[in-house]
Amino acid sequence: MKSATRRWAVGRRPAPTTLAVGLALLLALVSAGCGALGSAPSADPSCPTGDVRAPRTLPQLEALLPRGMIELSPTTLDSGWNCSRAALGSYVAHGVTKLAFAGATWDYGAGNATVAAILALDSGPLEVAWVEEFYTAGAVAARHTKDVKTDRPRYEGAGQVFRLETINDLSLQTVVIWPSAPYVHVVIVATEVSPDADRTDHDERLRVAVEVTAAVPTP
Repeated sequence: MKSATRRWAVGRRPAPTTLAVGLALLLALVSAGCGALGSAPSADPSCPTGDVRAPRTLPQLEALLPRGMIELSPTTLDSGWNCSRAALGSYVAHGVTKLAFAGATWDYGAGNATVAAILALDSGPLEVAWVEEFYTAGAVAARHTKDVKTDRPRYEGAGQVFRLETINDLSLQTVVIWPSAPYVHVVIVATEVSPDADRTDHDERLRVAVEVTAAVPTP
């Protein structure tokens, strides 16, 4: 990875619609951890016919998420589970039929956001490699992404993690994944790419998000 003080060479500022597309991809990539966008509680809680996402659906999972990011409360906090093949994606190949999640989003506006999510299975520990596969496949297949890169750095509290980074239109998006058995944590940070921006703020926001999320104790 290049220096954290490197400036982005971008010739124009993104239009609001471009930033919205970038943030939409960020949230779509976390969809298997945060449910289908716009979904609501299903009439069937056993989830064989649809996906569920709403605040306080799984309060025990929501309790494992940070409630503040530099003392700022999340914009949204919700939870639920996914059962549809469309939402599960590559998890289906591993026999996953239901994936539970909780997610917190800090939306700072103008395409800048941080997401912290926790994923779980009812049947036992979730394999972190499956989560890495899901996000990598999603980033590679997305229409507007480029320069998809992965590595395995270390962060305080989380230890060695899987990190994926990509540019989506004019949005720099980084995904960090690590296990805390039986759960898997996912942190995503999106930052607008602009001519006067460097990546110091992005990297610092990512570091804080990972460390704050890792500091929440899990049973």
